[in-house]
Amino acid sequence: MLTTDKQPKKHCHQFTCMTTPCEIILYAKRGKDAKKVAYLIEKNTRRLEQKYNFFSEDSFISTINNRSVAVVKIDAETHQVLTLVKALSANTNNIFDITTGTLKQCAKLASIDEIEHCRKRLIPYIGADKWWLTPGEIHFDNRYVKIDLGGVIKEYAVDQAGAIAKKAGLSALINFGGDIYVNGKKPDNTAFTVAIKNPKNPQQNIAMLTLTDQGLTTSAHYERSRVVEGKSYSHIISNESNKKDSDNSSEASSTASNADNNAKMLSATVISSSVLTSGIYSTALMLNANLAIDPEIQVVLIDEQLRLHQNIFN
Repeated sequence: MLTTDKQPKKHCHQFTCMTTPCEIILYAKRGKDAKKVAYLIEKNTRRLEQKYNFFSEDSFISTINNRSVAVVKIDAETHQVLTLVKALSANTNNIFDITTGTLKQCAKLASIDEIEHCRKRLIPYIGADKWWLTPGEIHFDNRYVKIDLGGVIKEYAVDQAGAIAKKAGLSALINFGGDIYVNGKKPDNTAFTVAIKNPKNPQQNIAMLTLTDQGLTTSAHYERSRVVEGKSYSHIISNESNKKDSDNSSEASSTASNADNNAKMLSATVISSSVLTSGIYSTALMLNANLAIDPEIQVVLIDEQLRLHQNIFN
């Protein structure tokens, strides 16, 4: 007698997109169902890469950034993404700031003096108050400011991948370069396990976390940086004026109950209901580890002594 109640099997699909390795782990009874979902996820991820690539002259972001007018028409998806970014950035006291993309042109210069002079010249033109939205439009108050969704779109793509898997009724672990979303549980009803890397030796794991229907990101200065005349410039760019305002804030931190305010953090891992939310907070925490956030958002900070500061106690 044949049975159709067989246990879902693990199916893996890998590809490279947004300059990062992408892995999709799906649990499905039929391989063709997993293959179809993986195809839809990869197709959508490549679409988002093409549309929001800061460095591509053909992307929609470049159309926005190379504008000749103060107001640019945007589609519904872009308006939705920017609305989410606006609200989440405000929750970080605007430490997370997509206009810091304006400073990326400075990082290409050959000397520290040139880079610092470029940054000093452009910083007055960036900030959360330099852009705003109206239905179907994005507005800018100066011609210099550029927006960069590099710290947003990969996370948004992972969230969408999770939604595609969920719509198909498949448990899944989506991992795009360490930006992870877990949909459901494994067939044996256990949670997915995700590792946090040792920031001093990324080949080693320093902690393990369990996830169910959650998004996780880790931000760390070791991930991408450029050394100019002996000085390391991280891919995490600070809006210096907003950072100063945040550092002077008297609001109490709820990031980790045992955090040492004087310790330098090497990495920040955040778990929340979406990868986009986690990504914005993990980036902001690398710029201000004492940032006050919603206590429902889980945080693991790792300092120079490899001590863990967390509000997760399983």
